[in-house]
Amino acid sequence: LQTELLHAEKLAGIGSFAAGIAHDMNNPLQLILGLAENLTDETDLEAMHLQAHDIIEAVKRTTAICRDLTSYSRRASLRQDCLIGVSGKLDEALKIARYAVALQDIDIRKLYQPDVVVKGNPDELLHVFVNLITNAVQAMDHHGTLTLEATAMAGSTQVRVSDTGSGIAPELLGRIFEPFFTTKPPGKGTGLGLYNIKNVIHHMNGTIGIDSQVGRGSTFTLTFPGEPGADERMTSS
Repeated sequence: LQTELLHAEKLAGIGSFAAGIAHDMNNPLQLILGLAENLTDETDLEAMHLQAHDIIEAVKRTTAICRDLTSYSRRASLRQDCLIGVSGKLDEALKIARYAVALQDIDIRKLYQPDVVVKGNPDELLHVFVNLITNAVQAMDHHGTLTLEATAMAGSTQVRVSDTGSGIAPELLGRIFEPFFTTKPPGKGTGLGLYNIKNVIHHMNGTIGIDSQVGRGSTFTLTFPGEPGADERMTSS
């Protein structure tokens, strides 16, 4: 019986991993689709060049995910962390999210302190921000206010993503970070987005919390260790 349980656990892990990879690849693929659709109606040459460049960058991100798959067994040892400019990464996430969800009727508020940085993997942090922004817009049914905050505090750095959407019922708040749990209708969510986000934040020695009120919206707060030493190199790429 114990052997069967271990085997079942391994199979569940494989399924979770495969679903997580599919979730990770969805965002750049949605970006490529949106840009390609725009190109079919675009007549301005400069705009076409810019959109083609964005397609190339999205393909590079998808390729990077595939490359990670081939080196999964040694990924931890190859992991390269660096200092990341938070405001730049939030803006990059907004750029990607606008092709996955409609942002034209969203009021976007940016409350960035200058030079706020965290240490981690830039691609993984981008994944976190894209998913939080996408979830926020969907919770507002594409109408409302999205607030992005980046704040350096004594001993810690905080990033907040807030929406004025439907909110989450109190009895569900304790489960939203569980794998395969989702508040979205069937077929609209894998239930892995927040689970993967929590894992990324944990790997960055950070925490994630949520404050939500039904009918008023939600705020996700990411807290990271204080700014690393100034001798380390910062990147927003």
